[in-house]
Amino acid sequence: MNYLSQGNLIISNFSDDSISIVDVTMGREVKRISLNKIGRFIPNHQMGPHHIALDSNLKFLYITNSYNNSLSKMDLIKEEVIDTILVGSCPSQVVLCRKYNAIYVANSDSNSITVVDLNHFSTLLQIPTDEMPHGMVMSKDQERIFVANRDAKTITEISTQSNEKKESHRVKHHPWHLKLSRDGKLLFVVNYNYHYDKKGIIEIYNIENMKLIREVSLGRMLVEVVSDFRNETLYITDSDLNQLYVYCLKNDRLLRTVKVSEMPHGIEIDHRKKLIYVSSVQENKINVISCKKNSLIKTIPVGKEPTSIVII
Repeated sequence: MNYLSQGNLIISNFSDDSISIVDVTMGREVKRISLNKIGRFIPNHQMGPHHIALDSNLKFLYITNSYNNSLSKMDLIKEEVIDTILVGSCPSQVVLCRKYNAIYVANSDSNSITVVDLNHFSTLLQIPTDEMPHGMVMSKDQERIFVANRDAKTITEISTQSNEKKESHRVKHHPWHLKLSRDGKLLFVVNYNYHYDKKGIIEIYNIENMKLIREVSLGRMLVEVVSDFRNETLYITDSDLNQLYVYCLKNDRLLRTVKVSEMPHGIEIDHRKKLIYVSSVQENKINVISCKKNSLIKTIPVGKEPTSIVII
């Protein structure tokens, strides 16, 4: 069976140190790959795979291990981890830059970005950031990396050509997760909510000059966001209220609230199939939502505490 068929999902399961491959058409998990092989590599404690990035060749998957302070390289054809290197403390997210053959890892507890050579899978250098870096995105031309520093209320901009910090952009709130619009012109910033009596906030920036265009306020603990193909609609997960919000940017209003499984976290959109995928950390499921009907179609069981989603 070809587990790596177009449209299938790859999921990181935080609590059981595994990767799930999901066939959406069949509606089930078709493969679960452990990060640990008995007799080959047994860590002293849990790995905690938090975020994943798939190489363009669809063969290698790169995994940040928050508990193990490491980055793993998984061969999806062989269905095993082939190498693991140490990075910084509590790595959260990973971004691949094919243009300059580099991997970027955000280290939340050591306030740094680890740059890894993509070809040799070895550490090149550490770039300091501001306090508590977490989410990252890369510009469409692959020339810039943006890093959300949650506690510092800044977004660090890094040049991928020189691996130097270009600027630290001051923002109003606590940036947590970042996402680019489909055309690469807008940066959506999901902010961490320290005050549970207040609404969650998403900021929208022009990525060229980092000028704030708009703020969207709704829900409580917003986690991640994706936009539709035309940047007219935002889909946003709220982990406290177990909701997916469908927000119309054109009319600046909430269109629909979709009830999903408990503690929704990661979210991705399949523009071709017009489906939204949302991971449920509490219920160990992937929620499948129709973009056309804005309704939940089905849920698919996966590993424990699924976080990040990649569409093949």
